[in-house]
Amino acid sequence: MKYSHYLVPLCLLFSSYCYSQHYQIEDKYRGDPLFRKIDMNKLEKDCTYPPNYWQLDNSKQQEVDKLCPLNNLKFDFQGLYKFIYKDPVIIYNGQDFQLTLSMSENNDIESDGTIYGGDIFLSIVKDNIVKDKIYLANNYINLSDFAAAYQHYFITSEGEINTLYLIEVEEGVSPMFWKHYKIDNQKMKFVLQDMLVNVKNGVRYQIIYPNQFNVISNKPVTKIDSQELKLCEDEYDKKEYHSCYIDVYKHYNNRLKQKINLLNKKNNTIKKSYLKLQQKMASSCLELPPPISGNRRKTDPYLSKVMFCLIQNYKQEITNIEKQLPH
Repeated sequence: MKYSHYLVPLCLLFSSYCYSQHYQIEDKYRGDPLFRKIDMNKLEKDCTYPPNYWQLDNSKQQEVDKLCPLNNLKFDFQGLYKFIYKDPVIIYNGQDFQLTLSMSENNDIESDGTIYGGDIFLSIVKDNIVKDKIYLANNYINLSDFAAAYQHYFITSEGEINTLYLIEVEEGVSPMFWKHYKIDNQKMKFVLQDMLVNVKNGVRYQIIYPNQFNVISNKPVTKIDSQELKLCEDEYDKKEYHSCYIDVYKHYNNRLKQKINLLNKKNNTIKKSYLKLQQKMASSCLELPPPISGNRRKTDPYLSKVMFCLIQNYKQEITNIEKQLPH
């Protein structure tokens, strides 16, 4: 037992060792540093066109375009295809494994043979075997006649990978889905650390693995009555995302806080921690596989399932606490 006080720092040291490796990658493969850290509010504001944008002359439009940092990227994402379109390319060659970039076979090719769109993947390879792979980028995704999407990235020298999925419409370009990975060089895995999801109605979700789920909203808090509550819960479908979930989630989240406060006032010896309880619930709900891309068809079902899981956990814990309270 006398050595136990060394255990925590030793564990922390070992944990940091798993991620502490320097990755020398040529600039032509690394991506753009803009995507290392994203302020979605600012990026969306800077990249949304004014209402009269399409009535402006070309020079005025160019002035507006310069305000959006996405139009001033130093990294040539389209040019990346010419390096990797034939075979996977090793961008990092370490003693234990390699990092490779590869492309899917479904590419958007112009008449002159130029590739301007196609899925790009980053893989961890050992002894010619792919140990893990993530979806990294696509320079152009055709969504419709009026919308397109992109996914861009940046790889740091510390082995952190950041990706951002963007949608371009007539009103401008919007950041939709940011993900942050680290490379675990012991397990040879890409470990998802956190992500931000923008659902385009003033609401964003911040998820920090393994146990934090946060709803970030600029909407005023609205009180939901019992009938609305029941209607929203009744329309639940794992393949859909309902905007009323936010109100239901906040309702039960607030009720849980209130019940814990009441219980703690009654019990002077053992205090129940809302934060620890909430993180425990989030940990179990976040075991659901996260979406691969930022497409709403992928992110909506994930948010729906996580929200419903948390709501059910909150309701059960509220019931448990009510049994301990005086009637």
